[in-house]
Amino acid sequence: MAQKVKLSKQHSQQRSLYIGKGLFFWVDEKAKEHPLSPDTTTISATKDGYSEGYAPSGEIKKSLQPQSLSHANIQTIQEAYMPPEAVALVIRFSITFKANSGKLYRCDSIEMNEVVAKLAETYKNVGGYRVLARRYLENLLLGVWLWENQCTLETEICLTDYKTKDQLIVDDVQARCFSWDLDDFDEALEPWIDRIERALTSPKDYCSILVEAKLKLPLSAEVFPSQGFVEGESLSKLLVTCNFNGEEQVVFTRHKLGAAVHQIDDWFSGADYRIRVSSYGADREGLTAHRLPKDGKDYFTLLQNANDYLEILESNPDLNGSKMNDIHFIMACHTCGGVRPKKSEK
Repeated sequence: MAQKVKLSKQHSQQRSLYIGKGLFFWVDEKAKEHPLSPDTTTISATKDGYSEGYAPSGEIKKSLQPQSLSHANIQTIQEAYMPPEAVALVIRFSITFKANSGKLYRCDSIEMNEVVAKLAETYKNVGGYRVLARRYLENLLLGVWLWENQCTLETEICLTDYKTKDQLIVDDVQARCFSWDLDDFDEALEPWIDRIERALTSPKDYCSILVEAKLKLPLSAEVFPSQGFVEGESLSKLLVTCNFNGEEQVVFTRHKLGAAVHQIDDWFSGADYRIRVSSYGADREGLTAHRLPKDGKDYFTLLQNANDYLEILESNPDLNGSKMNDIHFIMACHTCGGVRPKKSEK
């Protein structure tokens, strides 16, 4: 075992993926695009909450009457639907890959700065960034970022490189996203993996890509953009919007898109699906964390073993071997960026 690396009290890193807002447009029969606007609706919902019938202690409310549970629960909400005349929905956003994982943005430890830089350089030399690049690309092409909008009649996703104008189009995404099938695109993926890998490792080769999904949906189908949560807001459900030529347009926030693109971590014990990269392997849907400190697989524990990982990388390892799992995770955290200081005890 090599010497442990001491964690730094100041430790922050710029993210390597910069994502714009995801804009929603509906398309008419003449192929003209229109911004998709939210609908504000007042609904008469039922009283289904636990507190309607029970006290905090768990006892049945003494004042409870049958008729009180039948009263309407009036709510004002925002929703988004396809107009009846729409023939398709288009969602597009931009993503830029930059080489920011090779150094810390702010750090008070010379040792940590040097180790992070050397780890990135060695990881680059063995082709480790190709593993990350492929996973980011898969998430873009398989529509992970569409979230609840994945179940469609037909989905096509197109990537366009802003510099070269090269395009990559994947059809039948509505089926591929469940089978994780891109086998027939193996050859076509390689140049895109190359450009993302270069962007993540060379500052001058940053890469900007336009991501566009075209969805065919049933008549007046509901659409699911980002929801906003504003304290004190009168609406029970508020959608995130932006102004498009004077019209209100629903969007995906860059945080929601980023959460999907960064779903590349399946390097933890017992993993059978990928989760968003985070220090403790937070799994919001499963209401758990897969990288607990007691198991020694969280970011902070693993980072202290960086010198051991340098030895592994210098031995020309199998990139898909189990010895690389912890290294891929650390580098994915560095690509994700964030503030991860060691707090001093008070």
